[in-house]
Amino acid sequence: MKQIFTLLLSFFLISTYAQTCAGRYQTEIYNQVDVSTVDYGSAVNVFGNTQTLQMDIYQAVGDTATDRPVVIFCFGGSFTAGSRTSGELVDFATDLAKRGFVCASIDYRLAGSPLELVIEENIVKVVFSAVQDGKAAIRYFRKDFDEGNSLGISPDNIFIGGTSAGGILAANLAYVDDVSKLPSEWQVWAEENGGLEGSSGNPGYCSYPNGAFGFAGAVGDTSFIEENDVPYYACHSTGDQTVRYDYGAPLQGFAPVSLYGSGEMEKRFNNLGIYNELDTYNDGSHPPFFAQDQITSDQRTLDTRDNLGTFLYNILDCNAGNLKKTDQQSCADFGNPTSIRAINEAKDWGIYPNPTNSFLTISGTSEFESFKILDAMGRELMSSTLQNTNQITVDVQDFASGMYFVYVQSAGVWRSEKLLIK
Repeated sequence: MKQIFTLLLSFFLISTYAQTCAGRYQTEIYNQVDVSTVDYGSAVNVFGNTQTLQMDIYQAVGDTATDRPVVIFCFGGSFTAGSRTSGELVDFATDLAKRGFVCASIDYRLAGSPLELVIEENIVKVVFSAVQDGKAAIRYFRKDFDEGNSLGISPDNIFIGGTSAGGILAANLAYVDDVSKLPSEWQVWAEENGGLEGSSGNPGYCSYPNGAFGFAGAVGDTSFIEENDVPYYACHSTGDQTVRYDYGAPLQGFAPVSLYGSGEMEKRFNNLGIYNELDTYNDGSHPPFFAQDQITSDQRTLDTRDNLGTFLYNILDCNAGNLKKTDQQSCADFGNPTSIRAINEAKDWGIYPNPTNSFLTISGTSEFESFKILDAMGRELMSSTLQNTNQITVDVQDFASGMYFVYVQSAGVWRSEKLLIK
């Protein structure tokens, strides 16, 4: 009987250990963290200069795991100020790295001055420039995975979020997955600004996150959020006037746009059955852990840190009891799996190089019957009927910079792929 009990106990412990991601990610399991700074991309800023984009990468000393989830942090500052070394982000990144995550705190482009943001077109372009930079940061990790995985990450467990403006960046990055979701005027401004993907770095890799979070964040419209979208964690104060908890113009009402804050986002997530968590505080603190007295601030920071960690653990692939939807949207839903390698393995045709500004090759394992290229407005720019070929080269040197769609027909079936002309 004792042997049977011992075997049952061992089986229970092994099963529990496996379900909890091998004992990682819930509490601190390492003592020290190493921080390294890398260039993850570059882009032209509002001054017309090419800005090098950097990130600080946090990893626990001695952690040799090769499938670690990634958490990307974005600082606050009303899109006019701030730094990737913001105190709360350093604290959160350090804590999560000690739990076994790989964390990064990133640069992103800002407006030249607060006065620029009184014009709606300017603020839309500044926000989506920041979104482009966040997408380049996500692609950086998937590119590293594809090129040997020197950072030991899982490309299917990449999460992004931040404080205030950083939370707005992350929410719009996660839930505006197609420019057509935007108001018509915003669509024009977004396309003039380089589209949703932009050209901040690491092209050809999926920029879609597996979850998002915001400390006093907001989204342009809750209708952007759809039923198979990724989970979201938030904390927010009900009296926040810098970024409204419910709905309204940020910056005490002076911004020329209105956003939906965490309270309205929670309603949308709940209506759609998407896993989400919201910590609500009944005062005007912004962000919510910057309360009037130090004791309250310290406690809220600790609560936010722990609740974020719990939320992330609840959506990890290694957690057998994770709370994601089975049909949750992923890179594959955009015709763009995690990496170039995955694309080659998963598809029987492809286009390369992508992006390009000269010649494009369309190649497949089956013969093509025809192809066509459409612009972002759906206008056909080029088409041809083909015979007995599974590879063609197309001259696109005269195409303007922007997003296009390449369609190929094989065995009577049309399929498409996005093309970026740089």
